[in-house]
Amino acid sequence: MRIPSGHLDYSRWIVNDGGPHPQKPVDPPVRAVADVGLYDGSRELVEVHVVATAKGIVCVQQDVGGRGWFAWAPAKRVRRR
Repeated sequence: MRIPSGHLDYSRWIVNDGGPHPQKPVDPPVRAVADVGLYDGSRELVEVHVVATAKGIVCVQQDVGGRGWFAWAPAKRVRRR
C-alpha cells in the first residue's frame, strides 16, 4: 500500500486495545517485549516500555521513528526485559 505524501505510515504500529480505567502509572517505565498485533495485520515481538497498568492490560510505549506511540495491550502478551 502506498502512503500519500505528508501522511504517517501506521502499518507497523501496535494496535491499541483501548484505554481502561482505573489505571496506574509505572514510574519509571519498565523495559519489556510485547507479542502484539500491528495495524498491518501481522503479529510481532516489539521492544517497548510499560508506562501504565490496569486489570489484565498494560499501556506500552513503542518508539516509531523517534516519537512515542502509546497503546494498550493484554498483560499476558508483555514480558519484562
